[in-house]
Amino acid sequence: MNWLKKNPHITTLLGACLLFTAYLFITDPGDVTYAEIEVEHGDSLWSLAEQYRGKMKSDEWIKLVKAENELSNVRIIAGNSLVIPVVGDDQPNSINSIEIARNVK
Repeated sequence: MNWLKKNPHITTLLGACLLFTAYLFITDPGDVTYAEIEVEHGDSLWSLAEQYRGKMKSDEWIKLVKAENELSNVRIIAGNSLVIPVVGDDQPNSINSIEIARNVK
């Protein structure tokens, strides 16, 4: 214990690591899987977000969809397919879950 008192920078670093870990646990959206859906007439990213986002904020969900589908704006076209994140246990039985390898840069 004396060693920690003599090295306050180590104590500060450990405290920062604990705070960061707590932040990650608090902001974790839960289990996220990805599903491929077909866009139907009248769908928008906001209506799909309300249906599939779980506890995630709509803006965050839409940002993920745009990134996964390489969309430059929020316009989607009926008949096209989208890969969407489905958060938590809110997954409808009618969609097929798929796993996607992500290229993290």
